[in-house]
Amino acid sequence: MANYDGMTPGEVLADASVAEFIKELGLGIAKAQKELDENSVRQMKAFTEVQDSLGERSLLELGLMPAFYHYQHADVSVSLQLRLEVGKTDEFGFSASASLGDTRQQNAASSASESESESGTRVETRQARLEYQADATGTLTVNGTQVVPAGQAPRARLGSLLDQLVGGQGVEALVYSPPETSLAISSDAPASQVLTTSRSVAFTFTATANGLLAIRDDAATDYVLNSGTTVSTSAQGDLAAYAEHVKSQVDAAGGFTTRLHAPHQEGVPSLAVYFDTGKAEFRGEEDRRALTVLARSFAQMGTRVRLEGMTDRQGSAQKNLELGSERGRFVKQFLIANGVSESQIDLVDSRGEGRADDANEDDGEANQEWRATWIMTPERDYYWLSLRSEGSALLDGVAPDLQGGGTGNGFVFLWQPASPDLSAFSVTVEGQAFPLSGAAVAGHAANAAEAYAHHLAADLNATSTLRANPLGPVVEVMRASDTYDIKLFSATSEQIELTGSEGLTVTQQFSRSRTRQVQSREGSSTAVAIGVSVDKRESRQFNMAVTGNSQISARLASVPPPELFVEAIHALQRERRS
Repeated sequence: MANYDGMTPGEVLADASVAEFIKELGLGIAKAQKELDENSVRQMKAFTEVQDSLGERSLLELGLMPAFYHYQHADVSVSLQLRLEVGKTDEFGFSASASLGDTRQQNAASSASESESESGTRVETRQARLEYQADATGTLTVNGTQVVPAGQAPRARLGSLLDQLVGGQGVEALVYSPPETSLAISSDAPASQVLTTSRSVAFTFTATANGLLAIRDDAATDYVLNSGTTVSTSAQGDLAAYAEHVKSQVDAAGGFTTRLHAPHQEGVPSLAVYFDTGKAEFRGEEDRRALTVLARSFAQMGTRVRLEGMTDRQGSAQKNLELGSERGRFVKQFLIANGVSESQIDLVDSRGEGRADDANEDDGEANQEWRATWIMTPERDYYWLSLRSEGSALLDGVAPDLQGGGTGNGFVFLWQPASPDLSAFSVTVEGQAFPLSGAAVAGHAANAAEAYAHHLAADLNATSTLRANPLGPVVEVMRASDTYDIKLFSATSEQIELTGSEGLTVTQQFSRSRTRQVQSREGSSTAVAIGVSVDKRESRQFNMAVTGNSQISARLASVPPPELFVEAIHALQRERRS
């Protein structure tokens, strides 16, 4: 569809192909005349065939001729009504910043899409799109039924919208992407305890001891966990058996929860983050805590990681492609918020349900194994054993201690417990200062990282200009005017009409869609920039409806065949008889 803004009525009619429609009606008359002529010619066999019952003569020799028909006149009448609606949205933003950056990027992605309106009873996956403003308080009406999102934070309200829509109202799935916000965020708190990026604040301390053991050699080793716990191990014949042996010995010592991570192997995840059906957020506290520890270890050790989001085979392939991509992006942003450099992360294009399909999963089968983002560490050819304290147990005076580097078996990462008082410090977002509070709240102990994140998010959401989402010890930050891109998917052929209000805008009603992805991009840049940025965004929405009717009336007349035609047929008969 063209950009109809500013077009004349004649230009709109031309784009709507009205002239082509009328032309096709007229050509239909000519096509019918051609069929009549060809039918008359086909009758000649019956009129020229010699029959015994006619005294070895033909109908033509008896003076009978086939009828020839033509249109004496033909009238075409067309009545059309066109309705065109044009909506405009303009946004203007202003910010000042100073930055020094070195970025290198190489990836492959692509997108090409096409859509068409739904008609008849054919059922295909259809897609609608919405824009949801971060400070939206509006509702979505689906075929007259109002859906009211609940919650304070934007992700909470979107989760409420998802839960109410999916499985009802003809909606198969809802997938949303957060705004790619860039804000001026800083803190005067110690950098080892409060980490800020252009879109997040992370409280980087923990109430429990965490550590990571590197297991490289199948060799007898004594592991000192603390002053009261030493674990002795012996060689087992191969590295895999030895790694299991180390895990069992640490488990037997007690006080720690352990998990063994095998060396990198192509096509197999070293680690994974799992999701609930249709969602791209943490399932619960345990999943969030595990990824937080990994993120801190990746940041401290400089580990390079590869991420791939995916889905099981529930729902449509198009929906699964979008959902798999969002799961990968979610994990990437969480790692970055916890200090992992973007240059350490390779986010590969999601194949949606592709890996589940490769494993011969049945269409529609639910399988938690594929509702995940795989985390791979391609440069690691040895085992990791992660340890987390189950209470008061410490990791103190550890040995062998390889945190400063080295080979062999030993501790390569430690995250010691801390509950600092940060009440004298603050976080500043876009020039607004927010004092930090660690008061116990929502089941979180006083001065816990999650408590600080909870209070900061609440303070940001209480302003008129900012919004925030608490994700454990991490706070996602955005402007109140920033928008989430929402995609709704449906496999029903029934009509679904969407209407939004107060910050929730319907940008595309349900239509069938197909998408291909194939684009490549690479680049490198180093820049120092100090200045002011101004951005202006505008959007246009066009809705066109064409209704009407057409009528063709024609009069047929029978005429004798042309004399030359009759003479030619008689000559042909005489030639045959001779």
